[in-house]
Amino acid sequence: MGLGAIVVVEAAEPDIFSSSSSQGAGQESLLAEPFACVDVMGRPMMDRTIERFVRAGVEAVSVLVPAQIACAVHASPAFKNVELQVVAELNSAVAQKCKEYSQAGIEHSFVVPASLYTETDLLDFFYFHREAKQAATRAFDAGGSLDLWVIDCAKAQQCEPDILLQQAQNSGSSYFIREYVNRVTDARDLRRYVSDVLRGRCAIRPSGVEIKPGIWVDEGAELHRRARIVAPAYIGRGAEIKEDTLITRCSTIEKGCYVDYGTVVEESSILANTQIGIWLDVRHSVAKGNKLFNLERNVILEISDASIMRATSVAPEEVREISGASHEPQPMFADLRQEQEAPAPERWTLGANPVEG
Repeated sequence: MGLGAIVVVEAAEPDIFSSSSSQGAGQESLLAEPFACVDVMGRPMMDRTIERFVRAGVEAVSVLVPAQIACAVHASPAFKNVELQVVAELNSAVAQKCKEYSQAGIEHSFVVPASLYTETDLLDFFYFHREAKQAATRAFDAGGSLDLWVIDCAKAQQCEPDILLQQAQNSGSSYFIREYVNRVTDARDLRRYVSDVLRGRCAIRPSGVEIKPGIWVDEGAELHRRARIVAPAYIGRGAEIKEDTLITRCSTIEKGCYVDYGTVVEESSILANTQIGIWLDVRHSVAKGNKLFNLERNVILEISDASIMRATSVAPEEVREISGASHEPQPMFADLRQEQEAPAPERWTLGANPVEG
């Protein structure tokens, strides 16, 4: 069939997650890496995008990564025929890759940003492009144009890819996508993506085991028997959830996170390797390390007090000393095997079962 795919990882936009305007030109972003490269429910968006191309039978997938973010990007070794390439400039790298594909007998290639996830039939899109006999065909959905293309590799060598795509956009027909689409470029997109997955609005399923309807727990997670997990929710690999905590309303606790005694996480995502202190309310937010982006107020908070929020590079034992709490870790699913202890304080007592469907 002669079909390839070029997945472009774009550097994070500094103005998307900038903190309040009062901080001036030196604003910091929530993440150093693009959202496409961040674990969400156990896997980064980039891996899920690559997997769809692999499952569609694409012969070769090339992931192009700008040099300035190369250290943050890792393609899963489980994928075959996937090449990750660090490049100085994306447009010229796409053109060069099209030339290499053409010389290798790959006549057509998808071009897509790693942050765009769609569940459309990729082969149907390719057949539409081939029948239209266009140099490039762009996809769009109800929300407008998408940065998802199929291009003729031979024709792409004759002019710069961005010029080719602009010409195709102005003169050619487009492919309409009716299936699920999410452009994950900011925290709101990420939270919508989480909600859609946990509520079954798309085909993606979180990593790990669904221990009760809507509650997913990944390998090595430790849930205290007095923790409350209310569906839908996801607890990631190696995460530790302490007693009298409440994880609820489409919240995700990613790998290596630590949520301490009595804390509530509601409609929020705690990104990988983040620890949250005792008796806190984390609501409508995305947290990473010592930074928290509140979606309601559209502001980033940088927490200087390590007992409140920090990266989990410091051992949990040290956190317990800071917070004054000392509790023995409980094995995964201990709450499902052991008798209930005394109920948690009033606002966290949601029922007899610590894990609720």
